[in-house]
Amino acid sequence: MLPTKPLPSEQAYGHLLIIITRWILIVAGLFLTLMVPGPMVILRTQILVILLLSVANFYLCAQVLTRKPIQDLVAYGVCAADIAVITTSVILQGGFESNTFIYYFPAFLAFSVALPTFLLVAFAGGALSLYAFISLITLPVPSTDFQTLIIRLLMLTAVAVCGHQYWSMERRHQQALTARTALALHDTPLPPMPVEPAAPIAPTAPAVA
Repeated sequence: MLPTKPLPSEQAYGHLLIIITRWILIVAGLFLTLMVPGPMVILRTQILVILLLSVANFYLCAQVLTRKPIQDLVAYGVCAADIAVITTSVILQGGFESNTFIYYFPAFLAFSVALPTFLLVAFAGGALSLYAFISLITLPVPSTDFQTLIIRLLMLTAVAVCGHQYWSMERRHQQALTARTALALHDTPLPPMPVEPAAPIAPTAPAVA
């Protein structure tokens, strides 16, 4: 029977992808904050949030560099923080009119690799619901952008589903390869023990009559 739990290498790869994705979000968020500054209160809030994310990501990087395992609860908390930061940025920049919704795409891709199925559904579903609610209450009235909102939601869903399906197939392939390797090693007969050659028998002298 194939193993059902993710391998340690798979978990490490998922955690590394989360760290890389968060650095992309941090750099892009800082660039956007500096290029399109808003009111001073909102600007200070955005910079504070970015600094907190940077400190948390430095901690994750230190765990990886020192080869210490990242606890699953910490990784899940990081994913929740990413959703909160992106959603907050969308709210502060006008809801539906904000272009920061594109940061959901790398976040969803990281979730699809790093999270189990039920947690991926919870995180992605929660983020989609929040974004849909915020966008609906900020759509211009009357609005012809409802179709655009539906397309955005479908695209985000497709990223999560396709990423999770690809990673599931890759995981099954790796687990099958690991199982076959272990079975081959288990069934390999042991090499025969070396046998030392027997010492030659010295010829005996003929008996004297």
